[in-house]
Amino acid sequence: MKTLRYRRAAVTVLSIIAAVALQTTLFVRLRPFDAAPALVVLVVIGLARHLSSELALFAGFSAGLLEDLLSQSPLGLWALTLTTVAYFVVRVRDRMEEDFSLLAPFVFLLTLGAITLFAVLGTIFGEKTLADAGFVRKILVPSVYNLALSGAVLPFFTWALGARVDPNPYKT
Repeated sequence: MKTLRYRRAAVTVLSIIAAVALQTTLFVRLRPFDAAPALVVLVVIGLARHLSSELALFAGFSAGLLEDLLSQSPLGLWALTLTTVAYFVVRVRDRMEEDFSLLAPFVFLLTLGAITLFAVLGTIFGEKTLADAGFVRKILVPSVYNLALSGAVLPFFTWALGARVDPNPYKT
């Protein structure tokens, strides 16, 4: 049991660091169709499906804060957005199944919602995100990228983290 806990912790920390590193370095320069995949959002979705509620929210917040610190966004915007994503996944994960035909639209819509939330919050705090001419394309293209990547990323987290954690392990 202890090795499974350490394995989950290692997978969580390493996947968040890898996703944020790729998002803030590689995908800043490599932007086909002038947009990059929202890889950190996809990793938070994959983690939140299998971690306990508290750890899923902490992983979302940590990933967002790390992305805020390493990118040029105002501090806290990604943290709030990814915590919201993790919260939503935790709330609906019992209704989701491992069927990719159900997960794919979920990933697309959740990425779409996350980027829209980031854009709205950014506009409230002084970024001119909603005033951008290619706003709709910059929301739709990363969502399509995440839809395509989810076929590889989500099964990895199912394999690496194992089955979901029972939210109430002490019930009788």
